[in-house]
Amino acid sequence: MAFPTLALQQSIHNGSHKQWKHFLPCDFERSYRSKALSAAAPFRMAGNEAAIGADANRHVLGNVWSLACDAAGCRVVQAALEDGDDKMRRLIAKELEGRIWEALECPHANHVLQRCIILLRPSEMHFVFDELHARLRGPTVASQHKFGCRIVKRLLEGGSHDQVRRLVAALLPDFSTIAAHPYGTFVAQHLLYHAEEDQQAAILSEVSATLPELCKNSHGAAVVQVALSQGEPSQTMALCRSIIGVPGLLAHMGCCRHGCPAVIELVGALEGEHQDLQRARSEIVGHGAVLSDCRHGRKLLAALELAAPAAGAGSKAAPRGAAQTANIGGGEASNGGA
Repeated sequence: MAFPTLALQQSIHNGSHKQWKHFLPCDFERSYRSKALSAAAPFRMAGNEAAIGADANRHVLGNVWSLACDAAGCRVVQAALEDGDDKMRRLIAKELEGRIWEALECPHANHVLQRCIILLRPSEMHFVFDELHARLRGPTVASQHKFGCRIVKRLLEGGSHDQVRRLVAALLPDFSTIAAHPYGTFVAQHLLYHAEEDQQAAILSEVSATLPELCKNSHGAAVVQVALSQGEPSQTMALCRSIIGVPGLLAHMGCCRHGCPAVIELVGALEGEHQDLQRARSEIVGHGAVLSDCRHGRKLLAALELAAPAAGAGSKAAPRGAAQTANIGGGEASNGGA
């Protein structure tokens, strides 16, 4: 075997991290780990899942990374985490140190990392936060990744008080960008649920500052819906009035997959505010002809028990681009359980 190839093979088997490994084909490293992957072979057979337990644990330790990167192997590691004691879980997590970015970008290893975050104590997962923050704008980059967004969500759910505050603070400067992203939108919504009161107020200020842009973006509209449901009454009312104050914005949102529920949330929040409620309903009815021409618009009219005006009744023209907006909004479908 040629020396460069031998050196590469030894580097991979030893788990030593080299920057140039990122330029290799995705499956290159995995192909050299056949010995470790053979540990998962007994559990690939149909109906053998019940056998995963204490007997499998001896195959896992020392082979966590190679198993985690494999479709069947990652299930073996997750089972070991579920069935193992605290010591076993710490030993498994230890083998992920230095590989957090690789894990959160892997379609299989991200599930193992999620399980570690859920099952281990925050103090035992500090290295995950450290590695995430070590990269420039790391939390933002991870939030916009198909699998990385899941890791950020788990960290927001399971981190300690200080860990979560630091993570939220890192995400705040890029909040609007994250909110309008197909995967980042899930993280942005999670921030509104898990941030502390002072940080939530800062997030709502970010929402307010870019409100028209977020409302016109299918993914951003989903964040606006959560903002309307999670804010203090005064904050919610301010957001509602800002949206109503932009002519045609409610109709534009109503034609979107995620904008439609946001408009329904807005109308519900205005109950008791007669004047504002009437303005909102009149705006929707005025664009009823446009809304009735798209699936989400019809859903909105039905939910609010509003009828579109009869043809030739002088309904307003569609806000520019509103009709096309009905086709926007499926970007996160491939994200499954993000």
